[in-house]
Amino acid sequence: MISMKYFTYLICTFMTACLVAALIGWSMAAGNFLIPIIAIPLGLIVILACRQNVKEVIGDERVNKIRSRSALRTLEVLVILGAIASVILYSYVVSDPLAPMIKGRVFTNDDGTSSMMINMYRPGSMESPENLIRSTTIKNINAMNESEAMDYSQFRREGFLENERKGIVGMTIGGSLVALLVIFGVFYLYYDRKY
Repeated sequence: MISMKYFTYLICTFMTACLVAALIGWSMAAGNFLIPIIAIPLGLIVILACRQNVKEVIGDERVNKIRSRSALRTLEVLVILGAIASVILYSYVVSDPLAPMIKGRVFTNDDGTSSMMINMYRPGSMESPENLIRSTTIKNINAMNESEAMDYSQFRREGFLENERKGIVGMTIGGSLVALLVIFGVFYLYYDRKY
């Protein structure tokens, strides 16, 4: 077995933490919830494997107790703040006041056909030209062509895109917290039986 110096162990720990953080950041941007669930345990396994190979004394009982309590307090604070952040960010998906206001009206043309005008306004704002985000008109509802139907569908989807992104970030934070709690629980049960 190869022995490792404490300084090398710290470098290994730092590089592993950077790699795991980069993977979690990428997964948040991509909306992939599986990556943090895999990356965090693998990072812990790498760090624990490196720690097993350190032959120098890393710390005594006092240092270990301080680290243990610090880790527990950090976990408690992180879980509370993470839960608050995930609920706030997820609320963008399910909250009506945070969603854009969409108003539409149908009117009859001179030739007897019906037209529809749809306006999207900023969330929580009044119907006014300065708060208008986007507008579209469908000239004949009963004879809507393919491009008008696609424009209508895309109109609503684009209006909620920003809220969906914030919701994905909230769900990713929530998923990371669940993974963190599961890992903490596994280690707690392991050390509880060991000591």
